[in-house]
Amino acid sequence: MSQCDGQAISFPVSTVTVEDGIPTELAIDHVISSEIALFRRPLKVVSLGSSAWAQRYRIDVEAQKQTDSYFMKISFGDHGREALKGEFESTLAIHSIVGSFTPRPIKWGSFKALSGAHYYLCRFYDFAEHAPKTTEFCQNIAFLHSRSNSPNGKFGFHLVTYNGDLPQENGYTDTWEEFFTIGFRHMVNMNIERGGPWPELEGLDTAMIDEVIPRLLRPMETEGRSIKPSLVHGDLWCGNAAVDSATGRPLIYDPASFYAHNEYELGNWRPERNGFDRSFFDAYHSVIPKTAPIEDYDDRIALYSLRFNLQAAALSPEDASFRNSVIEEMRHLVAKYPGGYEEYARMLSVGFGTFQSDDGNGNIKQGVLQALRFGYRHIDTTIAYGNEREVGEVIKKSGISLEEIIVTTKLAQTWHCVSDVERALDLSLERLQLDYVNLYLMHFPHAYSPGPDKTTMRHPNGKPIIDYQMSRDYPSTWAAMERLVDKGNSKMIGFSNFNILRLKRFLKSSRIPPAVKQIELHPYLPQVELVDFCKIKGIHVVAHQPLGGKPVAAVNPNADRPADMAEKQNRSLAQTILSWIVQQNISVIPKTVQESRMLPDKDMTTISNISKKKGEVRYLDAKHHINFDMSTSNTISQCRNDRPGTSVVFADI
Repeated sequence: MSQCDGQAISFPVSTVTVEDGIPTELAIDHVISSEIALFRRPLKVVSLGSSAWAQRYRIDVEAQKQTDSYFMKISFGDHGREALKGEFESTLAIHSIVGSFTPRPIKWGSFKALSGAHYYLCRFYDFAEHAPKTTEFCQNIAFLHSRSNSPNGKFGFHLVTYNGDLPQENGYTDTWEEFFTIGFRHMVNMNIERGGPWPELEGLDTAMIDEVIPRLLRPMETEGRSIKPSLVHGDLWCGNAAVDSATGRPLIYDPASFYAHNEYELGNWRPERNGFDRSFFDAYHSVIPKTAPIEDYDDRIALYSLRFNLQAAALSPEDASFRNSVIEEMRHLVAKYPGGYEEYARMLSVGFGTFQSDDGNGNIKQGVLQALRFGYRHIDTTIAYGNEREVGEVIKKSGISLEEIIVTTKLAQTWHCVSDVERALDLSLERLQLDYVNLYLMHFPHAYSPGPDKTTMRHPNGKPIIDYQMSRDYPSTWAAMERLVDKGNSKMIGFSNFNILRLKRFLKSSRIPPAVKQIELHPYLPQVELVDFCKIKGIHVVAHQPLGGKPVAAVNPNADRPADMAEKQNRSLAQTILSWIVQQNISVIPKTVQESRMLPDKDMTTISNISKKKGEVRYLDAKHHINFDMSTSNTISQCRNDRPGTSVVFADI
């Protein structure tokens, strides 16, 4: 008995002829005509060649008015049986979603007359000589990824699938990082098992697993972000993609599927040998955007490609070029991410703000330089602060690699017009002496009427003149910012000082969701509802004015509850308040030009579980704040006074 397509089929015993370990076409003819009911008609068997792990045949069956052709793959042994079973189940899963984009599998099973021989059967296609059209092909791949759903919401597959004769570790896991790590370690072990000792790998594999993989994959599944497990082909290169000559439609075949991060599929497109150029990446991402954080995208694809190169090295241990490319890529990634995820989290958690420096901008160069020397790696500025040029000069002279520094700047309120957005960032990049920024924020949701040289036009009382029409059209401004990400001018984009109502409206239409939301946040303004909303939506929160700012001064000695907490913990007021924020997974960008006030990021976690302590810092009443949140009644009143005789509901802007 053999299990085929869910049905038990009985095969009679017969004798066959084998030459050099490969069944002859006559033998295959005899076996399949006697064992598979579909072929109990006049037929012709044509060999299509073989690989190290399978033989391929075309089977022509004479019908009354036509000839039906089928494709059969035959493999041997236990691995051969499991490989063909995995191919059948993979193809069946893909076909159930994308239909004719892959052949409909018919059967798989084991021959009775051919000892240890197993087969996979599907319809035969004549392939055209040309490659698939880029757009149509990528649309189909994107459809597969977006429409597929893991049966249990986890990463993995219900059985083992094979790349060639390499079994994959497909056990289900809750996180993509865990699944990928298990598979990566498995492929390293398979290389040593098949190719022998690998001295150059020593230490690199551990660093990859302990540092690089967490650094590149964990940010996609933290800070409220999540990854949808998508069904992937699993071995998609030009040798497993073709065009049906009869219909002109693209086809994919020979899959090794599992539920994965959708971008994993693209890792096999990166090596030039696999026949996919940059246009395929662009076409794919025109349908499915890159996963946040986008600044990690290129290295994520390199990591995924590394997994495929490990597979190639294990399949062809005699070819030293595969091992060499693996070692080269590992060394690059290990050198780039020596601190792993922990360093990434620290870099994000405490930044250096340049707003309202203690001496205007007179000491800003000194402040930024001291901050960088002190270990700060996130610098926050904007054109409105008037110090981008100074910040850029210090970064350039610091000698610190730009890959280690996160630079944030912002779109000013007189530059909201769609045609002005790219020019605004170009000018900021020129002043900063950078080719790109890590984060570009829309500074405020409301736009100001621009005067000469984009200065702010003002009323006689000195208040800015708000352009209400432009303010309501901030989704169009955001669309222009999205194009900056497409061009590589900014790695990420986000908002500053937006309330929940505006975010909800915006999220309905955005193509690239905001990576960061910067808000005023401190013990007097904890913004609990807004923070919770951002975490649910996968938007990282950055707190500006975390110590209350000059008008509030939450670190003032008279601030009762923070002072009490600090005294009990034997910490400064600043340490206490910043720890309370950072331990909520919120980044902070305090500012000072005095090195004595700068705090190492390690000081943010020295007070255990401060964010959970009740009745001291956590529940301070929000009595005072600088009023950056434009949804407050005071701001609405001010803006109504700005235009006498008008009634504006700012929740609609």
